[in-house]
Formats: sequence, structure tokens, C-alpha cells
Amino acid sequence: MKSTNTHDLIDRVLRDLDAAGPAVDDVRADERARSLFARVVASPPDAGAPGGRGAPGAAGASGAAEGEGLRRGLTPLGVRRSAGARRLVAVGVVAGVLGAGSVLAPQLFGASEALAWSAKPQRLTAEAAAAAEAACDEWVRDDIRGLDGVDLSGVRPVVTEARGSLILVYETDARPAPSDITCYVKGDRVIASGGSVATTTSPPLPPVPADSLQGNLGAVFSTSGGSIRGVTGRVGSDVVGVVLDSVAKGPVTATVRDGHFGAWWPDAPTTEQKENAAGPEITGATVTLRDGSTRPVSVEELSGRTTEELRTADTGGSAASG
Repeated sequence: MKSTNTHDLIDRVLRDLDAAGPAVDDVRADERARSLFARVVASPPDAGAPGGRGAPGAAGASGAAEGEGLRRGLTPLGVRRSAGARRLVAVGVVAGVLGAGSVLAPQLFGASEALAWSAKPQRLTAEAAAAAEAACDEWVRDDIRGLDGVDLSGVRPVVTEARGSLILVYETDARPAPSDITCYVKGDRVIASGGSVATTTSPPLPPVPADSLQGNLGAVFSTSGGSIRGVTGRVGSDVVGVVLDSVAKGPVTATVRDGHFGAWWPDAPTTEQKENAAGPEITGATVTLRDGSTRPVSVEELSGRTTEELRTADTGGSAASG
């Protein structure tokens, strides 16, 4: 693929996160990238929900019957010289996708502008949070404008957290089959986004036990210099704190708010082959309850998948090379 300023931007973001290089394309302007994404989000013959940006008219890849490896939409996918899809091990199925790893990077960051990361979220001003949420909302609604059967009228930010120079904005709605969208924002600009959008035929998610949580695993944005992983989801009514046991960074304290949680962390570069063969990016979690007690939550409980399902190698995804 042709190198662009967009490529340089996302590369610098991820390279600085890892404190440890070089070309993400703006997929909206590259015909090869659009064709690739259309193939990625192409749906099985029995699925009928439309895809997102980069896949006009394509359907979501979420129509498998129970026992055939249910997926909740497609995992947000990093766009780079080499970028891999990953199986999504969240509970339930949503029959649509929001751009399979849409990436926007309108301008270069300064080479000396390092992006720190911390295992705990940092203080975020109301002004910065509002700007990030507005940027995400505008980007999301532009991403899926005109798709049949998609209603975003109830989508709102439920988690907005800062770590280093990036802000994670997690948007969802209160419907039985909700849409889930995550943006990574630098200042007031979205540099990466992805998620899944529900349609009128999407089945409802199961309720979350009061002392547990259910999360969306598998979201990764990757470049040759590094990757960003994010986990978002819902918490039970008694849960007031969540610490995720990440493979790459150890314990990561998530932000818990309004019945939802979210967190992200940097990781090494990845590829389609690595992601399809790898296990989950977390080994479990610890939740803090309203009475001050804590309890461990296995990755099986969090994801709603069996150990066998979590360890089964996936296939497919996308890989862009150039």
C-alpha cells in the first residue's frame, strides 16, 4: 500500500507507547484497502446485516449458529503494513460491524512527543473528556451513516478514560442487543476506532451476574512498531472495581462507570497469523464489590466461552501488505 502521513502518525503513536515505524494508510482513500475490508466483513450466506466503512453493502460476519464459534461482530483491526484480525470471544452475536479497524490520523505528531502509558487511568478534565466524546460520536455516526437497520439514537459514552496521551471512549446503548464502539482519541482527533453495531435482528445479550462482568475481547490495532489492545464490557450491579490480568502488561486497572468498564494497553506488533493462533489477551480479572470484598473472575466467565473455545485457533481476518 501507498505510504501516507496517516501511516507515519499511527506508527509514531504506537512506537512511543512502547518506549521502544512506518506506514498506515487512510483506508477510506485507498481502493485496495476498501476492497480488503469488504472481504473481511463479508458475511456468511445467511447473515444479512450491512458492514461498516470500507465495506459498502457488506454484511457482518456474525451469523454462525451456536456451537460454530459465535462472534460478536468483528474485532477492530489494526491497519498497517501487516495487520491481523482476531477472533472475538465476547458473549452473544451482533450481526453488524463498524469499520473493520477503521483508522484516521489527520496529521503527524511531533517526533519528540512521547505518549506515556500507565496501568491505572489518569485524571481527566471535564473539558478533555467532552472533546474526546464529541470526536468519537462524530466519527462513529459518520462511519455507519446510511446503513439499513442500524439505529444509533441511544448510543452514548459510558466510559471515557485517559492513559498517557490517548483517551479511550467506549460508547454503547441500553438495548437488549447493544452496539459497542470504541474510539482512541488524541486531543480532539480520533486515531483509531472499531466495534460492532446491532441491527433489529441481533439477539439480546444475557444478563450479567451481580458479582461478575462480561467483556469484549480481541480488539487490537497494530503497526510494525507496536499495537494497542482494548477490553470493554459490562459489569454486574455489585461491581465497583475491575483489574484485568493482561498478558502483555500484567494487572491493568479498568475504569468502571455506569455499569460498564474499559481499559487499554500497549503491546508488541502482531499479525493475522499470530492473532488467530494466540490465546486471549487476558488471563482473567479481579472484581471489587460494593461491600469491599474481591473475587477472581476467570477469562472463561468474563468472555462467556469455554476453555476449549478460547484455545481453538481461529482462521480468516485480514492482512494488508505493501
